[in-house]
Amino acid sequence: MPSSYTVYLGKIPYDTQERDIQKFFKNYGNLLDVIIKNGYAFVEFEDLRGAENACHDLDNRSFLRSRCVVQLAKGIDRSRNRSPHREDNFPSAARHARVRPYNTEHRVVVDNLSTRTSWRELKDYFRSAGEVTFADAHRYKERQGIVDFARRSEMRTAVKRLDNTELDGRRIRVSCPRSSRSRSPLRL
Repeated sequence: MPSSYTVYLGKIPYDTQERDIQKFFKNYGNLLDVIIKNGYAFVEFEDLRGAENACHDLDNRSFLRSRCVVQLAKGIDRSRNRSPHREDNFPSAARHARVRPYNTEHRVVVDNLSTRTSWRELKDYFRSAGEVTFADAHRYKERQGIVDFARRSEMRTAVKRLDNTELDGRRIRVSCPRSSRSRSPLRL
C-alpha cells in the first residue's frame, strides 16, 4: 500500500463541500480522502510532493471568500500497516469532540481582536505557530483573546510570527502574559 500525506486546511467556511476542496487542490495530485469539520478539513494526498507543493502555493490564499491556512498536518501515523481511511489516522484535532482542550503554562495574549473573531478562528490562525491546546476570545475582556500552546517554543514562535499581523481586518498584538507560569485564567 502506498504511503500518504495529510494536509490541514484551516479557516474555511462552515458550508464547505468536498467538491470545493477537490477543486482547490486539483493541480496537486491525487486526493485519497477528505475529512471536513466545522471550519477546517484534513486532506489526504497520495504523495508528499503534491502535499508540500499545495502547502507552499495555497497557504493564505483565498478559498471560498476567506483566507485559508494550508499546512502539513502534525501527528499523522504514516505506517504502511494502516487503512488510509480510518479516522484515527488523522490528528487529534480532527476528533476534537472526543479530546478536551486544556490549558498550559505556554500562553499568549492577543489584543485588538475584531469582535467578529471567534475562539475557533483564533485557534485556527495560531496553528501556524504550533500545537494549540486551548483558545478563547472575548471572555475576560472585549477584543482580547488567549491561546495556549503545547510547548514553550511554539509560544515564542507565535509572538515572533503573528504579532502585528492582520486577523479579520484588525492588526493584532500578541504577547506573553507577565506570569506565563500560571495555569489560572488571566486576571484582568
